[in-house]
Amino acid sequence: MIQARTDIAAEMKRAMSAGQFDKAALIGAKLLRTHPKRTEIHIMTAVAEMQGLYFARAGQRLGYLFRSLDPSDRYFGPVVQNFVQFTQASGDFKSSIKIVEKKLSSSPKLLVYREILADLIFRQEVKLSLGRSISANLDRAVALLEGLPGDYGHLLSAQTLLARIYVHCEKTDKAFDLLEKLVARAPMDKGIRTFQASAFALSGAVENAVQASTNLINDFADIGAQPYLIIAFLRPQSMPEGAKDVLAKIAGSAKATAQEVYLACFALARIAETDNDMATAFDWYRRGHDANRKASPIDMQAELREFELLADLARAEQSVHANTNSNVSSDVAKRDGQVTDVADQDEAGPKPIFIVGMARSGTTLSERILGAHPDVYAAGEIGDFARIVAEVLGAGKVSEQMARLDEKAVCEIRKRYLAALRVYDPDVKFVANKTPANFTRVGLIRRIFPDAPILHTHRHPLATCLSIYTTPFAIPMRFSDDLGDLADYYRGYEKLMSAFLETDQYGMFFDLSYEELVANPEQVAQDYLRHCGLDWRPECLEFYRDGKAARTASMMQVRRPINRDSIGKWQRFAPYIGPLADLGSVKSRTSSSTDEEARNEKSSGKTVAA
Repeated sequence: MIQARTDIAAEMKRAMSAGQFDKAALIGAKLLRTHPKRTEIHIMTAVAEMQGLYFARAGQRLGYLFRSLDPSDRYFGPVVQNFVQFTQASGDFKSSIKIVEKKLSSSPKLLVYREILADLIFRQEVKLSLGRSISANLDRAVALLEGLPGDYGHLLSAQTLLARIYVHCEKTDKAFDLLEKLVARAPMDKGIRTFQASAFALSGAVENAVQASTNLINDFADIGAQPYLIIAFLRPQSMPEGAKDVLAKIAGSAKATAQEVYLACFALARIAETDNDMATAFDWYRRGHDANRKASPIDMQAELREFELLADLARAEQSVHANTNSNVSSDVAKRDGQVTDVADQDEAGPKPIFIVGMARSGTTLSERILGAHPDVYAAGEIGDFARIVAEVLGAGKVSEQMARLDEKAVCEIRKRYLAALRVYDPDVKFVANKTPANFTRVGLIRRIFPDAPILHTHRHPLATCLSIYTTPFAIPMRFSDDLGDLADYYRGYEKLMSAFLETDQYGMFFDLSYEELVANPEQVAQDYLRHCGLDWRPECLEFYRDGKAARTASMMQVRRPINRDSIGKWQRFAPYIGPLADLGSVKSRTSSSTDEEARNEKSSGKTVAA
């Protein structure tokens, strides 16, 4: 009789199944003392360590396994997967990239290391900033992947990664061409085809996005919610029959991931909204957010404390600036004086304009008007500023970066950012960066670019918040998953922007009301162009004719002339907004002034208090 082989890892597996990851990690470490060559136990132990108290050990273990295993080893794939996962979670890309570079250097013919290195480089860049940027590292990742031969064993995955980088860098033609080839090579690969549809949607190719999504739905019964979501938000009248049943099944499935539930709920919400059933629509939006919040909770108090700290830092800077004329001895005061002179050291080339504000507040429209001026390149939601700040000052909270900002760092960040702007377009006077989240970085911007115009866009609080709440962002805004949190976040944002207004010592801050811009586009646009040092050009109001895709949730609107269609849309959901209702009593920033007073304030580079 053959005796059954005992599973020495059975107890460890039971602990992991029960969610007892620390216990499983200790069991695994104990097993490895007597079975050090059992790679599968190393992997399970690392997985358990990543989930519990022994996170750092997982990195050491996975690094050891990656260095030790040959790509032909059957466990190499799982090791790489967990090695990359650990790197993403820890943020220690530098160490991991160094390990892979060493392997590639010692074994240059093992092409898999090129793909892994490119993947880590790309992930690092996205971690530093979500927007596209001028980056030598990204160029290197592209070169690593483009240089792979046609007979590379993992060419499909490598070229899919390359397509993702192309999309991120807004190299639309290259991305679409490569994705077409990948789909032709693997027509039944749902992942590649879904990504192709998403890439079309993200890049503003509406016809292609809807057609690709429709084909996916027709070809695969189990395709998931993403194609339905694309159709729902780009062309709801093209929604296939039976979509509601399919999406409701996904939304109610206990086996569906939180992301799938989120997508399905938002698609259902948009369908209901198109049918003018606002109660049902809002309930589906709420259910989508509930799923997302459960999977990715947020520490709202930490977010609000950061806002308060940034406001305090702005006031402290203002106080120091006011005391410089009183011969106050302070390192910060010395830095402040030196920052104002740093522009004299700039190389020739475009200067920055920053457009900031909450998402869905009019940043896209404001930038497209600017971008229609021949002296301006509208770069969109670029990540160069955030990335360069993180490279020079280290990653972390903006307040922590502010604390590390000295004269040397100011000069370095300014030099690098201006160099990036020259790559976008060396011949214009200005390059506009319309990343909304830069509203938290206004303090950094003013220290590094005290001469840069900052346009702060805003609209009615409920219009902003409900637009955020009902928009399926590619990376969901976690503060919007709960209406109470969303209201608190908006109030914190309002207080922070008021602090920046109060401390506008260089007169570079311009308050831009979306409602005023739509009501009186020529006058308001003239005002903020003048604030930026630009003359008026009538073609600025014909921005929609340039055909340029807008990488934003507003991509459909900016292809049309200025209109008032979105004014007051939030009122359709007024009966269901709960904690947001109090924001309705907040007057728009310019409501206490006449239109003429507001224009006079703005034309002088001032803002109207919140």
